[in-house]
Order: sequence, then structure tokens, then C-alpha cells
Amino acid sequence: MLSEVVEEILQSVERLRPMPTSVTRILKELESEGVGAATIAEYVGLDQALAALVLQMANSASMGYARTCSSLKEAVVRIGFKRLRSLLLVSPSVNSMKGSLRGYRLGAGDLWNHSLFTAMAAESLAAILNDEDPEQAYVAGLLHDLGKLLLDQYVLSDYGKIVEFIQHYRLPLSTVEEKLIGIDHARVGALIGERWQFPPELVSAIRYHHNPPAARHGARLAAIVNLANVIVIRQYHAQSGLFDDSLHPETLAILNLDAGRVEVVSSRVIRRMEQMA
Repeated sequence: MLSEVVEEILQSVERLRPMPTSVTRILKELESEGVGAATIAEYVGLDQALAALVLQMANSASMGYARTCSSLKEAVVRIGFKRLRSLLLVSPSVNSMKGSLRGYRLGAGDLWNHSLFTAMAAESLAAILNDEDPEQAYVAGLLHDLGKLLLDQYVLSDYGKIVEFIQHYRLPLSTVEEKLIGIDHARVGALIGERWQFPPELVSAIRYHHNPPAARHGARLAAIVNLANVIVIRQYHAQSGLFDDSLHPETLAILNLDAGRVEVVSSRVIRRMEQMA
């Protein structure tokens, strides 16, 4: 029998607004053969917030352009259809991810920055490991902590106990969430993904990014996100907020990495990220 708190969280997921029709329309157009950047830009322009987000991404330093982009068509060309698809999937939650999360002790922008770093690390790791679709790893990394947005208020209520369990029993954050709240941020994130009709492999990567071998489908993608998350936390966020930097004991086996090679791969990931930043 589910606890009242878990029932309340599940109801919060159900009450989430569906994916905006402007986003689903563009996602559908991106699947069409022969669709051009001008058509996609036209649809993007119908949503003011989405247009601003696309222009912001196109003008970010990671795109490597010296000249400012002010045209939506040029922005779409710069970003590319694959990265635009990733941006569309995350767009409904961007504003919330850029806010502060008091329960997890994350200031304004901290979760968004961590998610971006993890996305870049996951993409780099997938490329280094010769995976077919590094972009899929990027979007999985970008959305892996989505569940923290809904779980934050419950973490805030139990913050003292959570910290005590982590420090005293040396348990990972996700395990403590499950024990004290009844559900962890990975499962909540997957439920949000299902609500917004994310592809099944993306939902699975979010759900199992702390437990990759439990994923029936897409254990490798979940393992990439697990390792990318650990690399980012240990390199950039070791002393900030409530983050879970536990590497699952089977992650390296799933990725066919040994302890020696993972250090080399991690260094290469960090170098690639610094070039992209």
C-alpha cells in the first residue's frame, strides 16, 4: 500500500500540464522527411518562450560562433535538428530547473548548470565509447535529475534525517529518498517523462541512472549517465548541494571499462567538456 506522501507525489505528476502543443507540433515536424530549417523556425517563432530559448542556445559560447545570431532560421541551423529536439524535450522544465531548490540546497541555476554539465559529459562519454547516438546521451544527461523538481519540498521537510542517514549510514541520496519519502528522484523523473511522452529509452535512462543494470532496455544509456553524473559531481560540485555521486558497481562492466581505463576516459571527458564550454 502506497504512503500518503507517495500518493501525493504521484498526483502531482498527474496534475502536470501535458507537453505544450507548440512543442509536440515541432517534434512531429522534425520527424518529417525533407522538412527545412525555415519551416521549423516558423513553428518555433509561434512560441515566444521557446523562441527565446532557441536563440539563447544558438548564441551560447558552446556553439563556437563569434557572430551574434538574431534570426530564428539561423539559430535552428546552428543548433541542428538533433540538438533542437533535445532542447524541445527539456523546454517545459527549463524555468524550474533554473530556479533554486531549497530541499536539495541548490541555489538559482545550480540544478540547470549541473544538468548541462552532465549532458555534455554524457555526450562526450558516448562519443569516446563509440556509441551510435551521443545526442541521445546528451538529452538523457540533461533530464536525469528532473524528478528533483517535484521531490524538493519533501526533501526539505526531511532534510535533517536525510543528511543523518547519508552521513551515518553512508547511503546514497537516492536510497535515502526511497527509505524516508517512499520514492526517489529518479523514479519521479521517469514518471514525469512518461507524462510528457518521452521516448521509452529516455524514460528508462532517467529512471535507472543510479541503478543501470535494473533497466530492462537501455542499461548502457543509463550507465553512461551514471558515470557522467559521477564525473561532473566530483569535478565541479563536490561541495555543493545534495548530489548523489555513487557509481553503481556494475556501471563499468556495462560500459566495458576497467578501473584503470575509467580514469583515462574521465580525463578525456573533462577535456572535451572544457572545449565545449
